[in-house]
Amino acid sequence: MNRRCAALWCFILVGLAAGGCAAPGGEAVQPSLADPCDDLDAVAAWREARAAIVAGDDASALPLLKLAVSRCPELVRAHCSYQDAARRLGGVAEEEMTTFYAGLRGEGSAVPAYMRARLAETAYAQANDLKQILSKHRGFAWAHLSLARVNRGQGRLSESLAGFRRAFQLDASLVEAARELAQVLAELGRTKEAAVAYESYLKARPGDRDAACEYVGLLLYRLGRVGAAKEWIERLQAAGDRSIALRMDEAAASWRSGLHRAAAETYVGILSEQPDNALAALNVGLLYYEVVPTDEASRRVCWPRARAAFQMFQEGAATRDGHEQFEQTWAVPYRLRVIGDLIGAGSGRAPSVADLGWPEGL
Repeated sequence: MNRRCAALWCFILVGLAAGGCAAPGGEAVQPSLADPCDDLDAVAAWREARAAIVAGDDASALPLLKLAVSRCPELVRAHCSYQDAARRLGGVAEEEMTTFYAGLRGEGSAVPAYMRARLAETAYAQANDLKQILSKHRGFAWAHLSLARVNRGQGRLSESLAGFRRAFQLDASLVEAARELAQVLAELGRTKEAAVAYESYLKARPGDRDAACEYVGLLLYRLGRVGAAKEWIERLQAAGDRSIALRMDEAAASWRSGLHRAAAETYVGILSEQPDNALAALNVGLLYYEVVPTDEASRRVCWPRARAAFQMFQEGAATRDGHEQFEQTWAVPYRLRVIGDLIGAGSGRAPSVADLGWPEGL
């Protein structure tokens, strides 16, 4: 059972985080109020700008961001949001922004050089700029974070891991480093360490749905901690998440808990909304083909449903990876032949979700 955990919803606590900004390496950064600024007008402008960005109103946010960064030049997250909003607006706004940062200076500060590094056109140029910053400002956590992202994007995971650790050690407000540390640990196969890192991150950012989704996948599919995964699934559902991705996880958790009817019904519900969901159709077929039936009598009841699900997988669903392509090309055709040998040819009509209901009496 492969997992699809797409980022379909973002739970935002407006008072703590809003208007993420992309640092070198392309990852999103969630703003906080930890950056230094003692100008009350600038802080107020920054808060108002974040609210405007959350509402999708970059034009209203732009003058507020300009005020914030001019009054509080060390407010890195506001600088990030200014750059990103100007880039989204393009045109004159972007030209003014690039001109502003080309001329930005700050005696003894790493921020001007860092903000110019964000505007570098290539990862290679970003890496060189960030290394130069760190040669003069070894304790500048933002540069460690961004260089770790560049290294990760270029496949240098060990260097990336060290960079995320260093960034978080230097500045505990950069909690995004803890999430990306968890992601890299998972990529390296260090799943138990990754779980600890996710737990740490989610304590600081309990409303980050994307990170919780990643953690559910780690618990469910790689660590086999089904009970813990179900707790997080229930928590996310209680917060209002009814995404297809989370419901796929819910079905998988039911399957792994031996609750086969609940799993099948969840998959069928997904197919009623998303008939081209290849994985849901395949999993319904597998449940009815090899999991639920235990003897020939139950196979005769379940296999017509398995055939309908496999036909939906074959005929209507677009495969997304090598596993699904193998199933479509070899494994599912073989199973359809075995089904036909036992229960005979089908009706010839196109299968539908109505053909997949749980058999009464099982």
